Amino acid sequence: MNLYFLVEGRRTEKKVYRAWIGYVFPQLTEAGKIEDVHSNHYFIMAGYGYPSYRQRIRESLRDIAGWGNIDHFFICVDCEEETPESKIREIKEIVSEGEHVSNCHVMVQNCCMETWFLGNRRIMKRNPVGEALREYKKFYDVSRDDPEDMGRPADYKFRAHFHEAYLKAMLRERGLRYSKSKPGIVMERPYFQELADRNIETGHMPTFGKLIRLWKKMGGDIPVRQQSA
Repeated sequence: MNLYFLVEGRRTEKKVYRAWIGYVFPQLTEAGKIEDVHSNHYFIMAGYGYPSYRQRIRESLRDIAGWGNIDHFFICVDCEEETPESKIREIKEIVSEGEHVSNCHVMVQNCCMETWFLGNRRIMKRNPVGEALREYKKFYDVSRDDPEDMGRPADYKFRAHFHEAYLKAMLRERGLRYSKSKPGIVMERPYFQELADRNIETGHMPTFGKLIRLWKKMGGDIPVRQQSA
């Protein structure tokens, strides 16, 4: 089985998806170029954000159709201020204009990857000390309510900026750091496991849930915490 991932950003997404693929599909080896994909490989291409990813989608479709060595094509994008449904429609329209490929999957991150990372309930302290985190938690408690439903305070122009600030504050409370170039702990297996557990137990982060359900259907090993009897 060979997989091709086109991810929106050029830093965080490539590193995180690379780590997650390693946990879920350990039999796959990363290829540096699509022409190096043979058997049991995956390839990750950065879309470099909007609007560059529109052209990258067309180029990827052309490459996949030309080489004929990819079994599943994943397009992973943020929806930010849009709804997941509208973003999916946009991407499918772009795909319909390009070369036809089988098993093309549009994976929307609502509103961004940092939103998913906020879903780790074990990281959020019950009584945070940091002033910023206290205010953020008062505005919206991501340990209790679905991070994907969180909006933004009036002093933030974009949801994604607030979600990233919230994540940094939540991790800082634990003495941890996060940046787009150095995602750190969010790439680790136990962190991914906590996100999967939460989705399975509560249905929160449904766009993340769509991804892991598809991976499981494809034979992937989703690392969830063992439930006690």
